[in-house]
Amino acid sequence: MSTKNNRYWMSDVPGLQHLHIGELILPGSHDSGSDKEAPNFQWPQAITQDVSPKKQLEHGIRALDLRVAFYAKYPVADARRFQLFHGTSSGRTVEHDILQMLRQFYADKQSQKEIVVLDFHEFRDFTPQAHEELQAQISKVLGTLIIPEKCARLTLEALWKEHPGATVVAAYNHDTDSPLLWRGVDQRWSGENLISTHHLKRFMDSTLDRYKSPYKLVAIQCAKYVLPLHVPDDFSDKVNTWFKSDNAESYIQHFFIINTDWATRSELVNHCKHANEIRAHQQRS
Repeated sequence: MSTKNNRYWMSDVPGLQHLHIGELILPGSHDSGSDKEAPNFQWPQAITQDVSPKKQLEHGIRALDLRVAFYAKYPVADARRFQLFHGTSSGRTVEHDILQMLRQFYADKQSQKEIVVLDFHEFRDFTPQAHEELQAQISKVLGTLIIPEKCARLTLEALWKEHPGATVVAAYNHDTDSPLLWRGVDQRWSGENLISTHHLKRFMDSTLDRYKSPYKLVAIQCAKYVLPLHVPDDFSDKVNTWFKSDNAESYIQHFFIINTDWATRSELVNHCKHANEIRAHQQRS
């Protein structure tokens, strides 16, 4: 799929400014930091994406599912203290591959209406002090790019007016006193890795009537593994079919963040673009 028109896709969606963040339909990547381009060797079972988080964003992905391991052996201020992992470390660090990467992404003024959700979802070998340190790093590096949680009730139009330049939701799935960080994303997962596409679809169907508060961040985990090697499955054909956006009755209208493996292989970004336009129109009518 061509990515030429998707680096700035949120700027191109008519009516998007009338939605608030919890209403957006966002293409996400599952285990975003475990990709084929990562610096560390990883077994095939751990690799879930083709390209780096930076290239995922350029493709149009707008929600990154982040699993972070703490390495106390490295000194304070060493980026290697907080590494992304899936089983083992990919060698990607939160500071360089996520936070500094985002600062570079937003240095391009055309990107300044692209909302990105960082879902700090899982933490390994953390201490209370490590949580404090990582939260401080997120706040310091991103600075005014962070959208404070109190802004959850604002439409994007009001957000851009009251907090110009704020573009990043940092959701943190652990207790925090920071007014900047949002509560963790509610990831709705089947609980099974080895599951058929039929049963995965049935699980997703079962979530449709589950209550979602208007401003909560919710993700469907549309991902699974296959034997004999127990590797992440590529069922992009099913993703394209399930989430195709035709009208207000399309299946995609039931969802918000949609996390997939091999996220840049499907047409999900294009489907989300169209689906957000429809949702914005529905909200105003």
